[in-house]
This record gives sequence, structure tokens and C-alpha cells, in this order.
Amino acid sequence: MHIALIRRFCSLKKAGAERYCVNLFRGLQKLGHQVTVIGEGIDDELRNEVEFVPIHVDRMTSWTRNLSFSANCAKFVRSRPFDIVHGLSRVEGLDTFRLTDPMQTHWVKVWYRNPVSQWFQQLNPRHRAIFELERKLYGPTGVRRVIVQSKLDARLLTQYFGIDESRIRHIVNGVDTSVFHPGVRFERDAVRSELFGQFPSAASGQAGNDARETGADVQQDDTPLIIFASMDFRRKGLDSLLAALAKTKNRDIRLAVLGAGDIEGYRRIARSLGIEQRVYFAGRQSSIARFYGAGDLFVLPTVYEPFPNVNLEAMACGTPVITTATAGGADIIQVGRNGYVIPDAWSVQELTEQIDHFFALPSNVRIAMSDACWQVASRLKVEDNARQVVQLFEEVLREKNAG
Repeated sequence: MHIALIRRFCSLKKAGAERYCVNLFRGLQKLGHQVTVIGEGIDDELRNEVEFVPIHVDRMTSWTRNLSFSANCAKFVRSRPFDIVHGLSRVEGLDTFRLTDPMQTHWVKVWYRNPVSQWFQQLNPRHRAIFELERKLYGPTGVRRVIVQSKLDARLLTQYFGIDESRIRHIVNGVDTSVFHPGVRFERDAVRSELFGQFPSAASGQAGNDARETGADVQQDDTPLIIFASMDFRRKGLDSLLAALAKTKNRDIRLAVLGAGDIEGYRRIARSLGIEQRVYFAGRQSSIARFYGAGDLFVLPTVYEPFPNVNLEAMACGTPVITTATAGGADIIQVGRNGYVIPDAWSVQELTEQIDHFFALPSNVRIAMSDACWQVASRLKVEDNARQVVQLFEEVLREKNAG
């Protein structure tokens, strides 16, 4: 098959959806299919691996960017004889679509919890543009199949759009086990030493030589360490995690925050909570697997998203996870065996209790949880994900050819 794969950015340097695009095109090519990636940008080092077609967008406003990207993608795919047009971004002219980004119709309701705010956001041009794209995608004349990664999104599609279950396929995401695996824990001591040496000192409040000297007492292997990773601190629940850290009974717990965001703003929040010396903002990291392996616990109290890849990546590195019931990733959490689930992003008390509970467990129980994480993640490979996606493409292609 000649497959058009649409995603705004295809990258190993960005978030989970962009990384998934890379894994998918590679998986499809390994299975013998021709792939054309269509989007706004791709990593330079990937250009020799796959045909990439850049799409012009109107960047005047966010809503013109969304609408122009959709329209120009649709125009391009009509000009080429693709067998399947598969979307990882919301655009027109698709045969199949993977619900990768949060469903905007639901997102507005859970993010803007005040009814008045919700009403005003319905008038926001950006939201209205995406609402319309979603209506076209999921409506009776929309895509033939929608891939979901969780029971949550399957339910939301039916709830908001009345989409027939025959159009929904549940294909769980996979993880690249050549990158994310328990072997990264062999670097644990070195990475922890690197991290703990950068935590702010009580005297200076800044990282540096003073921090490394005063931080000598927290460079031990048994110092509790939480990892948080995101490119959107607020949406992924860092506010709640900092609030929970301030309330934990175990005052030795440290938190390493990975990713780009409002670091200075969240550093001020940590200072106001009296936990500045317990939090280190490590910034964007290219080799994130080694940090997963250095942590004892990965926490992502996200507001809502289809399936946070970081949860699965952390588990593949043998790190138990705490996430929310409003995240699709909760499907792979076996409570008490490989992680914990709290009701939502605002459940600070529940989050605090789960963190304290985890770090109070005997070491042999925590080791068993680490092993259980790998047992689950190792069964969810990117290769299997690609094969299941191809099976769906073949089903849709037969349907198209049948008229």
C-alpha cells in the first residue's frame, strides 16, 4: 500500500505524538509499505528515511493555522493516488484517524470547569475551528475508522458524537523497547548523582557547587526520587504534584521535572510551598530513558489525554506510575502491582497519600512492582502496533474498493 501519514510535526525531539509518528512510519516501511509523511516539519535526520511533503499554513492566528493546515492537506492528498490517508492530526480528507491529541470537545469541558468560562470558550475562534473539524471527522460522512488507545476515548466518542462502535478500533500504543527498557537502570547511580548534585541548596536557592556540597546527603541510592516529564506543565498536572509533594509525610522525597515549560513560574510555586530545595528543573532531555531508570516513581497527574506515552515509556524502564483516571494510560495500570490511579488532576490529597504509601513499601515490594511494569510494557511493542494498524488499513481498503 501507498500510505499518506499526516501529522503536523514528525520528530523524535518533541512529545509522544510526534515520536509515535516516527515509530509508525518506520513500522509501516518495515512491513513493506510505501509511506509519505505530510506535515509542517520533520527532523532533518529523518528526511532520508521517508518521503516528506511540507504543507503551507496560515500562521496569522491559531484558528487560521488549524483550518489552513486541514484544507491544504486535503488538497494535496486529492492530487496523489494514495491507497490510505491516515491522520494523526485533525484534517479533512482522511480514510482513518488516530485520536492522538485530546478531544477538544471534551477538553474544553474538563479544563474550563466553571460553566461561565465554558460558555465563553465555545465562542473562542480556535476552539470553534477544532470543534468543526471534529464534527466532520466523527460525523456520518467522516472517517471510515477511528483508532482509540483507551476505553475512555471510545466512550467519549459515543457520548459526544454518537459514533457507531463499528467505526471505532481500540489499538493500544506501543513502546520502542530498544530505547526504553530496564537496562537503563544500570546507569541509575550515575544519573542520580548527576541529578542530586543539581538540586538547589538551602543557602543559595540555586544549583551549583554549593548545591553539590550541601546535597551530598541526598546522593544516596535510597533517597526517594519522583520523575515528572512534560512539555506542558500546567496541563499535565505539575501544580497538583508540587502541592502533593509539599504535603507528603516523607520530607526526603525529591522531584526531578523534565521538559520545557514555565520553569521560572513553577520554581516560584515550589518556593512558595517551601519545597524549592526538593525540586530540580532539569529542562528538556534528549536521552530521557536514563532519567526514567533513575527514578523510583513516575507521576503524571494529567487533566485529560488519550494515552500519555510517557507512562508507558517509564514503565518499560521499570518505573511504577501514578496517573489519573482521566488519562487513557490508566488502562494499563494494575493498581498496587505496577502503579496507582487517582480520580483526576485536582485530587491532591489522594496523590499525596499514594506517594507516601509507595515510598513506605518494603524494598522487595517496590522491586516486584518494577518487574511488573516491564512485564506489561514489554508486551506492547511498536512493531505490534504497526501490524494492527496495517490490518485496519487493509480492512478499510477492501471497503473502499468494494465501492
